[in-house]
Amino acid sequence: MDPRIGFSSLDGLLDEAVASGIVPGISVCVRSATEVLHLHTVGAAELRPDSRPAAHQSVWDLASLTKVLATAPIAMAMVAEGLLDLDAPINHTLLGAPTGVTAAHLLSHSAGFPPWAPLYESLGAVPPGTEGARQKILNMAMSTPLVSAPGEAYSYSDLGFLTLGALLEALSGNTLKALFEQYVRGPSGVDLRFGWPGAAASEDCPVRGAVVVGEVHDLNAWSMGGVSSHAGLFGTASSVAAAAAWQLRAWAGEGREGLDPATVQRFFSETGPGSHHLGWDGPSPGGSAGPLWPKDGVGHLAFTGCSVWIAPRFDCVVAIVSNRIHPYIEGGAVPDAPIHPRYAAFRRLRPAVHTAVIEALIGSSDWPQ
Repeated sequence: MDPRIGFSSLDGLLDEAVASGIVPGISVCVRSATEVLHLHTVGAAELRPDSRPAAHQSVWDLASLTKVLATAPIAMAMVAEGLLDLDAPINHTLLGAPTGVTAAHLLSHSAGFPPWAPLYESLGAVPPGTEGARQKILNMAMSTPLVSAPGEAYSYSDLGFLTLGALLEALSGNTLKALFEQYVRGPSGVDLRFGWPGAAASEDCPVRGAVVVGEVHDLNAWSMGGVSSHAGLFGTASSVAAAAAWQLRAWAGEGREGLDPATVQRFFSETGPGSHHLGWDGPSPGGSAGPLWPKDGVGHLAFTGCSVWIAPRFDCVVAIVSNRIHPYIEGGAVPDAPIHPRYAAFRRLRPAVHTAVIEALIGSSDWPQ
């Protein structure tokens, strides 16, 4: 790919999104498996109580991108090492987990768990942020009654990924944070972290009574001490794109950085009853990847306003990071809240960004027809 590709249309979209109030700040990185092609950052990292401009080095709450940048590659590595059998019943390892659920079900969001629950509200006298709170939330998640039989229906679920995190810890004998350092941050060399002081601000949180800066926005993850399998990771647009490129290189068989190509290829290609593969999502009609994104691409969204999409055969990664929930979330603070006009505009922005990227690459003959 030619790094001199013109991305003026893309930059104009991002500038207008900030100028029209769709997002306070946004940063987009476009890259191949081996090089950054474009990086554009505009707007504010924080509006209140302080005013801070966004920069290329700004760090953002990646929310559910944790699922594909931390938890999925941990699972990939454990599969390659023989520590994780994707098709084995998880209740053989996790006491209290439902019968018939496998790790593949959890990764493809087809285990039957409901999407979400305010588990942090049921801690009682257990202080949030303690090991006791973490274990209680994990136990509540895995013992939540299923709403459908395992493997029969698709339901995107944080509770399922919490259960997956508990499984990975039980099988390995290590904490999720230690597994992340061992299998992801160390081999990839990409600087992603659980919690990051001075990160771009997110919601003025009614539970915590302040604008959240550097702590995970998700209250279940926050109550667990900020380290979870479904949320908690922070990083820049460049680091998000680099973490995805690390997996892309392995998919192509070109990586020597700790991931097994055959395992990555399985995670990218195997599907459940819905749009999700193993950890990664796939493009959907009218979805965030846009109409031009290859149907065999993989990606993921985050509630805080971030996303990452990979087009493996086209050697392309697009990472979007933003603080669209700062300083407040219109319509409510839960993932299934009613759609507000500003959020509707943001949902239109994401596919427009991906289309602008592809059109720029087509225009420079760097997107195979």
